[in-house]
Amino acid sequence: MRVCGVELTGNEAIISIMQLKNGLYDVPKVRVAKLALPDAVNSDPLKKFQFDFAQLMKDYQVDTVVIKQRDLKGKYAGNPLSFKIEAALQLMTDLKVHVLSNHYIKEGLSLAQVTPDVIELGLKKFQNQAMLTAFAYLEQQAALSR
Repeated sequence: MRVCGVELTGNEAIISIMQLKNGLYDVPKVRVAKLALPDAVNSDPLKKFQFDFAQLMKDYQVDTVVIKQRDLKGKYAGNPLSFKIEAALQLMTDLKVHVLSNHYIKEGLSLAQVTPDVIELGLKKFQNQAMLTAFAYLEQQAALSR
């Protein structure tokens, strides 16, 4: 199973792709670490974003996308564009898309013997939350199959 973890910040979807195969984690090199939605006044940029994201998932053979849930209000509330990005991702028909709560992610991380380090995996520091989201989901799925 190959999973793409997504953290939505402002007008960007920060991604990290991870795979669990035979008990080992694999983090492939990906040509982009984030995709941006520059403008959402009309539907063309949103359709292009959705197309680009779908193509990236197809190229890296991802079948499941997990999005870190954002706060609806307060200091860390999600940007309005991030909700449009989330909707665009959820409406993609060829992918399974799940929005994961912070509680679910913490629970998944607690199942792991070791939490991976974003730098050691060759990712950028800003990809940390996306990577942890994918990792937590894979840990939860592995626990269910035991």
